[in-house]
Amino acid sequence: MKSVQNSISSRLNVSDGSAIHSQTRFHRQSLTPLVSFGVPLYNAERYLPRLFDSLLAQDYSNFEVVVSDNASDDRTPEICQNYIRRGLPVRYHRNPSNIGQIDNFNCVLKLSRGKYFRWVGSDDWFDASYTRKCVEQLEARPDIVGVTTYQDHITDEGNRYYQEYTGKRLESPIPHLRFRQMVWFMTAHYGYIDPIYTMMHREMLLKTHKIRPVPRMDQVLSVEIALLGAFEHIPECLSHRRREDFSRTTSKALSDRYQPGTQKNLIDPIVGVASAFGAVVWASDLKILEKLLCLEAIVGFAGKRMWRKMYLQARETGGSARRFLPFAAKGKLVGTTVQ
Repeated sequence: MKSVQNSISSRLNVSDGSAIHSQTRFHRQSLTPLVSFGVPLYNAERYLPRLFDSLLAQDYSNFEVVVSDNASDDRTPEICQNYIRRGLPVRYHRNPSNIGQIDNFNCVLKLSRGKYFRWVGSDDWFDASYTRKCVEQLEARPDIVGVTTYQDHITDEGNRYYQEYTGKRLESPIPHLRFRQMVWFMTAHYGYIDPIYTMMHREMLLKTHKIRPVPRMDQVLSVEIALLGAFEHIPECLSHRRREDFSRTTSKALSDRYQPGTQKNLIDPIVGVASAFGAVVWASDLKILEKLLCLEAIVGFAGKRMWRKMYLQARETGGSARRFLPFAAKGKLVGTTVQ
């Protein structure tokens, strides 16, 4: 398998010894694309064709697909080559070794060229109108940071998890109000919003700290983005995500997946996440009163997370969980993870 994979990789890659010690194949395009889809992947042969088929089916064509391959040893390079032949505008980048999911996410952002950028998992996919409808909103509203849509989460067994939220979102022009709303989303149902997997202005993303090796790294970046500008929302389910179960994942397993060779604790310590939120606020240009209002929301976030943790522990031990049921019934302590 390795000899076959190396042969395919040698045909895909045409440059060597770049600043990031990689090899990259650029799909020929006459113009810089308006949209970049960033696909960080590793051993993605099972699900990648579904994503690529959905991109080929888009009714908008001015985009590129930036693939950063974390040294896959399966058929991933061959699949990329096959779709390039079919006309999908793929720019293929291969890391010489597995640099971890965090650095790979940041790598596709760095390699992208579009005015707008969208991270997408290799096991996710889109409706045919997704790109066009997002671009229409972004072009009509140059003042916004990004565009959200509804999305569903589907297991390998075909079970579908879907929630629509029709209340206040991230449209406010006031930074601390957007921050507070984003923090609220982080303790509400995970189906309400998927801020990292959203089409955004690339230049705005480059102003952030990007993905970092901290617990709930997606949520930390989300609250940082919320301070940069408003979001428009398309009330349609145009994006589909494969649902994975991370509930029993160990800290070591997460470290190996996100940042190999480290022993960082990426399991969700509530105080650590709240501290990361606070650091984002304190480093911002907000006025002191606005910062205090943001910090108030963070305290509420930590309190709700602690209550949820106590509820789940009580439910596992049995008997004493009933006292927490009013919180669960209101839907405030369900689905805290954006996976």
